[in-house]
Amino acid sequence: MKKLYCFILINIFISSFIAVRFFLVPDVSFSWLGSTFSVFAVLGHFFSLYILLFLLSIPTLWLRKYLCHAILAILFSFIQITLYVDTIVFQQYRFHINESVLSMVLSGQVVDFSATTYLLMLLLMVASFCTEYLIIYLIDFQVSKPHRKSKIILLSTLLLVASLFISQFGHMVAFYYAYSPIMVVKEYIPLYRPFTSKKIMSFFDKQGERKVVYDKDYINATIDYPKNRLVINPENKKLKNIMFIVLDSWRYDTFSNEISPNTFHFVKNNNGVIFNNHYSTGNATRTGIFGLFYGIPGTYWDSFLRASIPSLFITTLQKENYNIGIFTSAKVTAPEFDRTAFVTIENLRISSKDGSASKRDKQITDDWLAWYKSRDISRPTFSFLFYDAPHAYDFPDEFSVKFKPLGDLNYMTLNNDTDPLPIFNRYKQSVYYDDYLLQNIYDELIKSGSLNDTLLIITGDHSQEMNDNKLGFWGHNGNYTDAQTKVPFIIVGATELSNLINNSNKLTNHEDVVPSLMKNYLYVENDVRDYSTGYDLFKPITDRNWLLMSNYSSYAVRTPDNIYFVNRIGISRYMDLHNREVNESPNYQYIQDAMKNMSYFFNQRKSD
Repeated sequence: MKKLYCFILINIFISSFIAVRFFLVPDVSFSWLGSTFSVFAVLGHFFSLYILLFLLSIPTLWLRKYLCHAILAILFSFIQITLYVDTIVFQQYRFHINESVLSMVLSGQVVDFSATTYLLMLLLMVASFCTEYLIIYLIDFQVSKPHRKSKIILLSTLLLVASLFISQFGHMVAFYYAYSPIMVVKEYIPLYRPFTSKKIMSFFDKQGERKVVYDKDYINATIDYPKNRLVINPENKKLKNIMFIVLDSWRYDTFSNEISPNTFHFVKNNNGVIFNNHYSTGNATRTGIFGLFYGIPGTYWDSFLRASIPSLFITTLQKENYNIGIFTSAKVTAPEFDRTAFVTIENLRISSKDGSASKRDKQITDDWLAWYKSRDISRPTFSFLFYDAPHAYDFPDEFSVKFKPLGDLNYMTLNNDTDPLPIFNRYKQSVYYDDYLLQNIYDELIKSGSLNDTLLIITGDHSQEMNDNKLGFWGHNGNYTDAQTKVPFIIVGATELSNLINNSNKLTNHEDVVPSLMKNYLYVENDVRDYSTGYDLFKPITDRNWLLMSNYSSYAVRTPDNIYFVNRIGISRYMDLHNREVNESPNYQYIQDAMKNMSYFFNQRKSD
């Protein structure tokens, strides 16, 4: 047992040494504190992983010595080679190897290895196996001698235990205070999931003095966003008001004359362009809103959160001296938009008063009306209203019920046999209520005379499934079918309508909003690819074959016919549009292109 433990310790330090390559990424530097933390994080992380391997390897001790040694040498040489290959993948793509990457490589569609590459890999495997076997042999010889090396083993163990504790506790504190130089270390280490707990930290921070520190010159960030400095409105053109109205969990099929009549008529009466094939950038609020405000995939969320990187759309509005009003029904701190998209906004409105979703929705309507009427009309205005009632299936008791029969929502009792009609009616009633509130917004835009000078975008952050696919899915964050990702998307107030109308039946998603507005309404002269992976909706879309979507822990590449899904541990599935697996191979060129977008805004090699 002691010999096996000693072998594990040596492999921990070998893996830690290999892991140094993760931090040798071009154009990225660490502060002394970040560098120190990364040492503890790497040692503590591999210690926790290898202790598990130690326990799993104990049964090999019951085998014959040479068979045991051979099995251990094969296992740990494979682990070290995989780690080394992962450093290569990370340096190229800025994410770690997973089953999806392997299937793409092995498909032969996008990568063609030479005979030299195969020979080098074979030599690496032989050399690694021989090294591991030699380590086992030497340990077997040395540890057999009484009392030798025991002190080194003890000190090494104490160092690793201390590293584990320091790294986990340090990350918990750093996450609570949004300290980027430490939080950013997480993305460099494979399978690293450090501890966070707002509850524990709030016990020590009883005054609630948690603060977000935004450092616009933060040099430790791994993000290269924008690619080039933005050139904003050099001709000083007149700017229009811009407004986002977003309903949480808004299904594409509930934008209708029956369910949302006020919005439907407002759009029809004001030359609104309705997009019929529009998708969110995710099936959850975090990635849906992220894509809407950044114009890039939601897979960047963790990296942008760790570095507290704001939306360039928001900072451009600020540079252009916009009045900015952020009115969210739910708290803007969960997800942490106060530490991402809106981090540069001073005195940010955090939330509405406690109460039901429908009450909070009425409050943001009233608050916006008061703010809008008292705004500085000499400056352009940006408004963001984020309603929550459909997410909660909520509406006031006194509000007249239009959709019957009406059922109560209880997630504990939902299953594949549950009748969706009463629940769907409750959901439609909540959309109907928010639509009732929105009439106040439309009336004010018309009454104030500002509608003609306003570009209005009306959409949802994601959709909401009612077991549409007959697979037991309810709500969102479960799959990437239409029922959870397709949302209403309407633009009102645009003057150049021809391309918008032509694009209204094309594949579009939330990544397209920022480049469309930055290019055509904020007059940013840069190429769109400097700050977005989306498309300009005011230009013809001719070459889009797929969309990238994500949530808290997975992502999917969506084509008009299929969904390529990759879960949190990198296992992929290829499915039809109703989330059922198909016995076909995906187009791996699409997958590779999507992965390039997922790594595009990470710092790249100078030669790229």
